[in-house]
Amino acid sequence: MKSHRCSGGYAAIPMVTGLALLMTFGLAMLFQQNLMTRDQSAKTQLRMDYHQREDALMRALVAILPAKTAACMSADHVAADEYSWATIFREAVEIAGVSKRLPSELAAELGVDRMRAGDVGDTEDAVVQSWITSLTGEAGRVTPGTTDYADVFAQPAFAGRVPPLLGIAGALQQADADRPIVGSQKQYTVQAPGLLADVAAYPHFNLIPYPNIRFGYAAPGEPFVAKRNWWAFSVNYGGPRQPMVRHYVLSLFEVPSQMPIEAATFAQIGRHQNGAAWNAANVRIEGSVYAEAMAVQDTFGASRLAGRSGIQLNGPIDVGGVQVEENFDALGVREMMQAEQQSDALPVALSANSGRLAFMPIQPGREFLLRPAAVANAWEGYVSGGWRCRVSVEAISMVSLADQTPTALRVRFQNGTGGTSEVVLRRGVNWPTLFEPGGADVPFQTELMDNSRSCLNFQPSLFEPWLLAHGAANVGINNSVFFGVDASLDPVTVGTLDDPPAADDLCVIIRRGGDLTNFTHGLSLVTPMRVYVGDDLNDMPLAAPPEGSGLDGTEPFYPPLSIFAAELRIGTTAVNRLVEHHGQIGTLTKGAGTSWSPLDIKLGSDDAVHAENISADLKPLRSPAELPPVHQMNWLVVIEEIPQD
Repeated sequence: MKSHRCSGGYAAIPMVTGLALLMTFGLAMLFQQNLMTRDQSAKTQLRMDYHQREDALMRALVAILPAKTAACMSADHVAADEYSWATIFREAVEIAGVSKRLPSELAAELGVDRMRAGDVGDTEDAVVQSWITSLTGEAGRVTPGTTDYADVFAQPAFAGRVPPLLGIAGALQQADADRPIVGSQKQYTVQAPGLLADVAAYPHFNLIPYPNIRFGYAAPGEPFVAKRNWWAFSVNYGGPRQPMVRHYVLSLFEVPSQMPIEAATFAQIGRHQNGAAWNAANVRIEGSVYAEAMAVQDTFGASRLAGRSGIQLNGPIDVGGVQVEENFDALGVREMMQAEQQSDALPVALSANSGRLAFMPIQPGREFLLRPAAVANAWEGYVSGGWRCRVSVEAISMVSLADQTPTALRVRFQNGTGGTSEVVLRRGVNWPTLFEPGGADVPFQTELMDNSRSCLNFQPSLFEPWLLAHGAANVGINNSVFFGVDASLDPVTVGTLDDPPAADDLCVIIRRGGDLTNFTHGLSLVTPMRVYVGDDLNDMPLAAPPEGSGLDGTEPFYPPLSIFAAELRIGTTAVNRLVEHHGQIGTLTKGAGTSWSPLDIKLGSDDAVHAENISADLKPLRSPAELPPVHQMNWLVVIEEIPQD
């Protein structure tokens, strides 16, 4: 029988081999894809870890800086570990927990205790702290934004990406790298981009753009009056194993109170304490309203509402053209508004929700109205309004304890050579009454209001001639006046002032103050007493705004005026007159436990001015030229990353 050989099996070998190779390549690709996915997942997790630790560290730095800066000022900037940058970074690392790692017990339970850790926090606090350096790599130090470090900021990585530099004495520039220096020593010295007013005329506070942040004290990019103290530093989040270096600017803005309405307490916007609504036809607000907390009946044209702890809206209201509901801060609602407005900066904002920033009013309360015999340190001088006054007028002798009519005044002022001079005015000696020869030329006289309340009459129109006649500098320098009493020289007749003022306490009446045009740099009055505005006040504009102010010369410019008093009254009688106010309104009351209504105005008789008689045109400062000599202060602390290519 003949046999036949079959060769078909040999023909299938290439096909099988091809299929095997295809399957092998497919498995290899799946394996590679799996490895890439795991690698991408690990990198994503690492980036999330970096971001969370970065955010925690930045928030901690923002929270710590104000207290450390105040402590440094309280020690007159003397070197101390308590408030050094090294301590600030160490405490921030501890608070943020950036060195925390997966606990060993949990790692063992997960079966990863023997694996190589990719956790960036897998080290000690001290090691993590060493990763925070100046821009030049010095651990525990920063690179201050001052002129001594201009060469560092001129490098390509930083040039054009940092704020304008400040000038300061050489020794303090070096100290600023070791501890935060804030105060009048720092000034703008170069007309850099972003400084919108002439630095020669306004070196201390200039007109600068508001930072691009959520908190709406002003709109992002909008000019506002401030000084930006800032320091730059670097953080290597991964350390030497997985380096990821980022550079930051930590800023402390000194922000003089400048918004139409500001309060470090609970403010009622739109309603008087007696329940009456503001006269909407006569009240106009331009710009932002800020308060610790507020209840808002209507915005009266305000474009922004900014609070620290809470904002209550009386139904849907229009804020800067945006319809805002009562639940604006609810989860999801805020995000929806951000999406609709295509911005994180909403017209209604709370600083508590604003991320890497802190807004802190420097509010000492009644202490602002006092003038101590001396201040112990830079911080005490910084927060005291009375201490900042160039002139002090103090009653040192009275008729009797029952009659607090002054018989002697001690007036101190800055003289023409820059020193301090003193004049003591005594009745019957060198202080003639209004009805005696020469009395009509003295800016200080006594007055009995309603035949019962003792008052010191101050006439600003007579102030400069009197100063010059006594060898003083003009009111361009002597432009802030403190009124008080000093019982130490005559305790038998001089009584101490009560808080709030008692019926028999000495008061101040401002008369003949309509024309303040000789106060070209403004006028400020500070006193722990009650103040009565006896006549029209500051209703005469200057011929033109000051040079370099950045103001439009076609708009009227009035000399800046501020009055800080325990109480303020309009008029000296019970006549319910028309009251018209232009500018800003603030309060020294602090704490959310108290309530304040900005347009609650009282007459000389203590009766309230009727709501229909009050007209208010409230608007923010437009230039440092409008800043009065004495003002309240806020601190805004912001941290931002320096963008890199």
